Amino acid sequence: MGKYAPLTKSLDIDESLMLVELSRQYTDVAEWQEEALFRLPQASRARRTEIISAVRNKFLTIENDTFVETPLVVLLSSGTLEARVKRDLLFAQYLRTTPIVWDAIHKLVLPHAEANSGSVDMKSDREIGIESFAEFVEECVNSSSESSIRKTRKMITGHLLKFGILESESETGKMFHKRYFAHFYDPAPEAFWFSLALEFSEHNWTSRSLDFIITKSWTRTAYCTSTAYARYVMEEAERQGIVITEFFGSERQMTLRGPDSIDRIVEVIRYG
Repeated sequence: MGKYAPLTKSLDIDESLMLVELSRQYTDVAEWQEEALFRLPQASRARRTEIISAVRNKFLTIENDTFVETPLVVLLSSGTLEARVKRDLLFAQYLRTTPIVWDAIHKLVLPHAEANSGSVDMKSDREIGIESFAEFVEECVNSSSESSIRKTRKMITGHLLKFGILESESETGKMFHKRYFAHFYDPAPEAFWFSLALEFSEHNWTSRSLDFIITKSWTRTAYCTSTAYARYVMEEAERQGIVITEFFGSERQMTLRGPDSIDRIVEVIRYG
């Protein structure tokens, strides 16, 4: 796999959700951009343009200069969904379009969370040194610029903190130095189901084992969730009729129900 481009732009969750919802009101891209420039807080025009471009590229789909109403947009624009569900849905899509951050979870955050999965919380096991993030960025970014590498590291840790995948605390006596700690995150079950349905669709899977889903799936890694919580989420999916379970020997196989599983999950999430 090739190296990643530097990550140098920040993401605001509330602004992103507002702009996604605005795309259903202003379906013409040019009209949406004009209205978005007006709606965003009065930062510089250049900064507002950056935000608009990032949201358009990461969360929206365009055909013939018009926004397509995707299942994700329908959910993120729903007036009945809890803020937590929307945030977790947004996070998974952010990781799909920003794979360097998913890779950081896979290689750094999740292993440290798993190292501390016993009954006693050993904070030292959860700590990820800033030098580990720096080494990760230096190895995987296609830039030798010290400024780009530093900004990329700050963007990765900053975004993971925003979405609750990392915890931080200031170092004693060092106001601008932080220590970072991994921990398992419990996403909204609805967000986990939707992300998993997209993962199935992307790979043309009809079914996968429960063991794969709760340990090795892209979705489980993305949300940095424990196997116990992922198992609970899938048992809830079975109770909701989203998946059908069959056994092949001792292996529990899970199949998404129906030919239009993504649409079905959207309906379950919106209306229960």
